[in-house]
Amino acid sequence: MKPVVISRRTLLKGGLAAGAGLSIGFRFPAPGRAAAQGAKVFAPNVWLRLDADGIVTIVNSQSELGQGTLTSMAMVIADELDADWSKVRVEQSGADPAYGNPNFGGQQLTAGSQSIRGLLPTWRRAGAAAREMLVTAAAREWGVPAGDLRTDKGVVHHDPSGRRLTYGELADKAGQLPVPQSPRLKTPDQFKLIGKKVPRLDTPDKVTGRALYGIDVTVPGMLVATVLRPPVFGGKV
Repeated sequence: MKPVVISRRTLLKGGLAAGAGLSIGFRFPAPGRAAAQGAKVFAPNVWLRLDADGIVTIVNSQSELGQGTLTSMAMVIADELDADWSKVRVEQSGADPAYGNPNFGGQQLTAGSQSIRGLLPTWRRAGAAAREMLVTAAAREWGVPAGDLRTDKGVVHHDPSGRRLTYGELADKAGQLPVPQSPRLKTPDQFKLIGKKVPRLDTPDKVTGRALYGIDVTVPGMLVATVLRPPVFGGKV
């Protein structure tokens, strides 16, 4: 039996064809799901959740290979959300068609510099939808038009009265609202994080040795295989 050699390009092309039927992009839970998940946890979509302490957890669907995607995608979502960057955390997603990249036929795949190119619109809508729900919750709480409110660093402000509510305080009520399918996005002049220099979120764990890699994984009964190489150039084993 002869070994079959498949080039990287052929493998990617075949994978794209196989994954063309997968769902992509922006999946929302049903209204009220965030409240049902636990005490005052707001999770309007698969990309983020917000707890009562105002901590924003952003779910990274891409493999961080040193290209900075983990930090970049968090910046995009946090900017549209108007989150307090000091309260943003990132965790790695599992495998799920909801995280599919439209530039790869809906596959959850990291390759070809397509993470930002393919998922930027989805990430922006995810953050903007969450922000719109939080603003709506505050407007209902105060009985004022949503257009009279502004957001900044995880807080909704009503400047005419001086009132303010943190995102954490609004999490429970926002989670009971329907999720907007076409939220208003920021214009470039409104960006606070996108396009700015921000320290990478993965650097501390990497320089302190806390980061986990594939080689760190162990499972019960796992066997280890290594390539045996000759000690000298041109030698044989």
